[in-house]
Amino acid sequence: MHDFIDVFQHLRKHLLAGVSYLIPVVVVGGIMTGLGVAFGGPTVYKDLGSFPAFLFTLGKTGLNLMAPVIAAYIGFSIADKAAIAPGFIVGQLAQDSGAGFLGGVFAGLFCGIVIMFLKKIKVPKNFSALVSIIVIPCIAALSGAMIMNFAVTGWVVAFIHWLTTFVSGLGTSNLILIGIAFGIIGSFDLGLFGSKALSAVCLSMLATIDPKTGLPIMIAQRLLLTTVTATVVPPLVCALVTLVRPKIFTTEEKEVGRAALFLGAFGITEGSIPLALSDAKVYAGCIVGATAGAISTILLGAGTMVNWGGIPTFPGTTNVWLYALAVLIGTLVGTLFIILTKHQRTKLDDTTDQDVKVTQEGEEFDLNL
Repeated sequence: MHDFIDVFQHLRKHLLAGVSYLIPVVVVGGIMTGLGVAFGGPTVYKDLGSFPAFLFTLGKTGLNLMAPVIAAYIGFSIADKAAIAPGFIVGQLAQDSGAGFLGGVFAGLFCGIVIMFLKKIKVPKNFSALVSIIVIPCIAALSGAMIMNFAVTGWVVAFIHWLTTFVSGLGTSNLILIGIAFGIIGSFDLGLFGSKALSAVCLSMLATIDPKTGLPIMIAQRLLLTTVTATVVPPLVCALVTLVRPKIFTTEEKEVGRAALFLGAFGITEGSIPLALSDAKVYAGCIVGATAGAISTILLGAGTMVNWGGIPTFPGTTNVWLYALAVLIGTLVGTLFIILTKHQRTKLDDTTDQDVKVTQEGEEFDLNL
């Protein structure tokens, strides 16, 4: 029981261990996706066979690895090498089922804890290698996959349904309330199902055509632009705050901030995940900034027919300058929030290649049989 409590007492250390391995995956995947959109436009995925579509597919492949990577290395931080394979497997199942990187975090914690306890079971020395290489990983992967498939995924689907219903029922009478709701819902999961639920609502409204203009009704365009604003602000907040207050971030975090500037310019919210996961104040700043940007967007009155954030939104936006102003307001508000609340460098608990691992009782087994 003490070991179980210890995992959650050092939860931040395990999350940071996973984030340290996640950073290059997010950066490479995000940049490739952004380049694809930059050269091929927001519908690049439809242009099969083109080089921009190839870049886009390459980037999405990288971003789809976020859940398995963070699951594997959170598990690795808790229970050492035996947790890597189950973490990858259950994390990939989380990605495929729609639970995303949040499901990956759960998968890493679950697999790590299960393996930590299984490794404490005493077995005859002749069977120790067999148990550590085959039995323990298989038990962890199977149990984690069953929980992910039959419990976690169902919860996520139910939450998405509730979220979509809630947004649909807001109406349009209170624009500030809608801006607050869209800002929070569109950014709290940093690019996962919240923004997708909002987009689904807005895109369904775009099917309603205004007979006077022949275009989708303006309120649908405004709501869609509010959604994409909420998704583009978080990485820009991370980029700006690491530039104006570099002393409160580690060298690695500052590098992530520079990459987030490019990712935010092309509406790739995932660029904010490494910094947001490493510090609750940065995470809160991303949400505050996204909410301020969403409120600004809906009050300024601009709209769009492009379901993508950042520069790709410009061609389908009714007033690009108002949209840019709203994004700037959100970015400045989020950055100011972080500056006022975060006063010291992120403590990584001396996370090195050796410290990432939590020493377990017993010896490591190898394949020298």
